[in-house]
Amino acid sequence: MSKAADSLAFFAMASSWALNYPLVKFAYEYQSPMSLLFFRILFAAVFSFVFFWKGIKFPRDLKTNLSILFFGLLNIVLFMGFWFVGEGTESSAISSILIYTYPVISIALSAVLLKEKLSLLRTLGTIVGFLGMFLIFADQLSISPGIGLFFLMAGAVSWALGTVYFKKYLLHVGNFTVNTLQFLYTLPIVFVFDMGTGAINFGNMSWQFLLIVLYMGSLSTSVAYYIYLHLYSKYSVSSISSYFFAVPALSIVFSYFILGENSTLLTYIGFAFISLGIYLSSKRIFSARNQRGNQAVADTNK
Repeated sequence: MSKAADSLAFFAMASSWALNYPLVKFAYEYQSPMSLLFFRILFAAVFSFVFFWKGIKFPRDLKTNLSILFFGLLNIVLFMGFWFVGEGTESSAISSILIYTYPVISIALSAVLLKEKLSLLRTLGTIVGFLGMFLIFADQLSISPGIGLFFLMAGAVSWALGTVYFKKYLLHVGNFTVNTLQFLYTLPIVFVFDMGTGAINFGNMSWQFLLIVLYMGSLSTSVAYYIYLHLYSKYSVSSISSYFFAVPALSIVFSYFILGENSTLLTYIGFAFISLGIYLSSKRIFSARNQRGNQAVADTNK
């Protein structure tokens, strides 16, 4: 894929992920957060096999399979589990903003764990973006202090760890394989948990809920996560992560028009800092290539 195609793919992924946050609010009218997690993973696993079955190659060694399972726990189960539980007490706009402290955390982790070099502007942009996140977090904590804010932050940390883990240990496996097997391997774990806790209410399985999880599982998980892995296998963590600030920006717009949500002045000021952080961090779009990533893409396309 060319840089233009990658940019369009990123925009499609970011838009679909931004729409998830108001949709989660609608889903909670019918099912619990953990039930939503199970059905999202279920539909993602099914659609990943349908869309990408030609590119899936089951690893033969136990170590690789366990690595994919661990990646799925960080990248899917813990991340989405913390997010869904946290959004149960917070607005969709605030939830998206706090989850997307993930780019700041992943850039910092990539510098420490992957030894990626950060330019002065990208470092400054990360700091400014983090300052905006801090303002929003402090503002919301003063208005309605609750455990949901901390669950959302925990989700962001788990997602950032998953991203770095993928870059460090799974680039050689192939994106079609990792994307599909992360859903397949984590699905039984979530199912057992949900059945044991009674999280799934089969008596309230409405067509509205099924449409929501059908969309979230197919386009905004199966397809969007493939784009996410493709971009992270092709470019460095620092060059991609800065652009994920676009997701909460779109989510604020969607939440306003779909749910009628409004935020405080300090939240908008904080988001202005985040926008400045985006600008500073993205002076060189998709510039930092990773040779291992390029090899992984080549292997995937064979």
